[in-house]
Amino acid sequence: MFDQLLKQNEEMMKTMQSMMGLDAFQKATKPMTDLLEMQRAMLESLTEQQTQLTTELMSDCLEEARQMCQCESVPEVMEIHKKFLTRYQEKMADLAKKQAASMTQLSEEALNVMKKNTKDLAKSLNK
Repeated sequence: MFDQLLKQNEEMMKTMQSMMGLDAFQKATKPMTDLLEMQRAMLESLTEQQTQLTTELMSDCLEEARQMCQCESVPEVMEIHKKFLTRYQEKMADLAKKQAASMTQLSEEALNVMKKNTKDLAKSLNK
């Protein structure tokens, strides 16, 4: 089914290209291309941030395990685990703030692209 949709989309794009000409087609699809590029960049950024966080958390887990192996009492274990959980919570909160800021920025950029496209469309219709 997905392959069929891709084929239909390709056929539609070819038809539009032949009707409009390549330059007009590229101009018409530029806003969508820009939005898709912004989304791709955002996904790459989010993936990098999450990968970095996962690596840090694994390192922190190993360090916690190493420290716990050297403990001689339950209160020591609890204190080490408390510190680990505090660092974990701080890192998760930091990631959430970064990702929320990134999403806000993407929304603003997408809105600007849409506003510009709407203005350009209005100008071309008023001619």
